[in-house]
Amino acid sequence: MSQAYLTLQDLLPPQKLAAALDAGHVTRKPHPELPLSLYTYTRTCQYERIWNEVTTRCRGLVADDTTGEIVALPLPKFFNVGEHEAGQPYAPALPDEPFEVYDKVDGSLAVVFHYADRWRVASKGSFISAQAKWAQRRLDNRDTSALTPGVTYLAEILYPQNRIVVDYGDRRDLVLLAAIGRDGEEIPVAGAEAAWKAIGSVVTRWPAMPLADLIALTTSNTMPGGRSASGTDAEGFVLRFASGVRAKAKLSEYVRLHKVLTGVTERDIWRSHGIQRFAGMSAKRLAQGLGCSRAELGGITAAGGRPLDVLLEQVPDEFDAWVRGVIARLEADAAARERAIDEAFGKLAHLAADRGEFARAVRELPDGQIRAAMFLRLDGRPTDLVVWRAVRPEAADPFKTDEEN
Repeated sequence: MSQAYLTLQDLLPPQKLAAALDAGHVTRKPHPELPLSLYTYTRTCQYERIWNEVTTRCRGLVADDTTGEIVALPLPKFFNVGEHEAGQPYAPALPDEPFEVYDKVDGSLAVVFHYADRWRVASKGSFISAQAKWAQRRLDNRDTSALTPGVTYLAEILYPQNRIVVDYGDRRDLVLLAAIGRDGEEIPVAGAEAAWKAIGSVVTRWPAMPLADLIALTTSNTMPGGRSASGTDAEGFVLRFASGVRAKAKLSEYVRLHKVLTGVTERDIWRSHGIQRFAGMSAKRLAQGLGCSRAELGGITAAGGRPLDVLLEQVPDEFDAWVRGVIARLEADAAARERAIDEAFGKLAHLAADRGEFARAVRELPDGQIRAAMFLRLDGRPTDLVVWRAVRPEAADPFKTDEEN
């Protein structure tokens, strides 16, 4: 039988793929039941910008372990227009040719493919992620008879629990973005739309416009037609040039919100609230207590000294509620520790005249952080900063993760 499909070896030089796997720039994840592997670039690759012919193609790529056949071929990783304009080595100058403008949908990538007599879904990074499971359930309950085996359908997964920044309300959808044939050639979205209509919607296409006009829209947070965008109602645009090259242009407000929602941890809130809580304290003492440099603290003070207030300006309500919930818990923990210090000191206060006897009694206390506060109380010094340092969150998970986007 003649080969009518791409193999992993056809697409990616084996030695380079092996090197990317060894370096931790690409990860290979086996399917839990089938002889399939999913290849995806890693967070290390993203952080270090190790973009090359292997890492850019490994974006949810699925191959048959037995035959080497590529059974799901996503689009290569594509970059922001600004990275192309800045001359990054992995983002060459954009081609001087017409381009189409599509909506940039803010969900998670679904890689839809046919294997072993069934239509299946992987997300960019997993066969079994929450997003992949959601998309698989939807696919299993829809009429897939019009889909073409051998074609990879790429869609964006939208449902309320998978919100990143843009608020789609109660919308549950698989938004078709592109379709790739068995030979690796892209099929026009219009040509795949009819087959997809029983499963979900199709990405919005915007009127053609000059690149400068499109960039101006992203800078001013404006949609085609003049409607203002907040960052929670639109992400931006995808450009598809006539040669198939893609680039993305995100609204500036979306970029800001994405950085906040996916980058702020409970420890960041603890520190920012601490800066405002102890605003009258000396910079040296506060920097030591919060574990930051005096230069960093000086920069925050020069900018107004209220980093938490700045953070909470124009953010989604649920993020605001999360931040305030974290603060309320930290304040309650701090108050409880202050009460414990009060109670412990009250039991030792009768020894205050004999510092040696007081020290021996303090050593018997079981809580090291309370022990550290006893001499501050004895000397009439405040314990509030010591207490605040004691309630610093250990975990550093952000409000929102976006590993699948």
